[in-house]
Amino acid sequence: MKVLESVSVLLKRHAWLAVFSVTLALSLFPVGYWTSRICLVFSSVGLWIWGAFLLRRRRLLSLAVFTTGFTVIGWFCLPGPSGDPAVLRQSYVTCLKEYEGTRYVWGGENRFGIDCSGLVRKGFILANIRTGVLTLNPCLVRAGLDLWWHDCTATALRDGYRSYTVRIAQVQTINEISADSTLPGDLAITTDGSHVLAYLGNKTWIEADPNERKVLIIETPSDRAWFRTPVHLVRWHHLLDDSRLFNRDRILMFNK
Repeated sequence: MKVLESVSVLLKRHAWLAVFSVTLALSLFPVGYWTSRICLVFSSVGLWIWGAFLLRRRRLLSLAVFTTGFTVIGWFCLPGPSGDPAVLRQSYVTCLKEYEGTRYVWGGENRFGIDCSGLVRKGFILANIRTGVLTLNPCLVRAGLDLWWHDCTATALRDGYRSYTVRIAQVQTINEISADSTLPGDLAITTDGSHVLAYLGNKTWIEADPNERKVLIIETPSDRAWFRTPVHLVRWHHLLDDSRLFNRDRILMFNK
């Protein structure tokens, strides 16, 4: 009987490690699918519950695991403010810069491979979650996870998918944009929706370039094709700041 019990415990632990390996693989794989997101959520919850079950003989430790999980879930459901756009904007720029040099992978959305829409989305996901955790604001964490759950293309961001973004102007080229008329975190999306870049400030933009096959930081003016293409200027809804109204007359210089 003791042998059977030992084998049973060993199998349960190995099964937990197998689920952990699957969860880790899903987290690291650069391209995210709807099915992989569902599997990642269920496997993460399974690891938590199963881990607490395996520790049941150590009651205090098992109780601590359960209590911590339920505390996090309870905090996650609490209301919270929308957050300071200036703080979130700075965090967004910081997160975007972390991906400089990352290889380009179509459909990718992490450090092992990322595309243009994945870059601007992942940066904003991380900015919301980090800022939410640091400021103990569950509203921002929920916003980040909501954006992670609802994958979207550059075209969808251009068209205001799920009210994530607001279109603020259309310009003939990025090179013609006045530096004091845009805010860090603003997006430039080609009119055909094939590419998106994010503004970092100081006449600098970041993009996951499909031609160069990596994430680049570019200063304007630039001779690159994306900087000589008509674009829509778009702003994340959570970065809207009523105290700084967008001045279309200053940015649409090609109409002068």
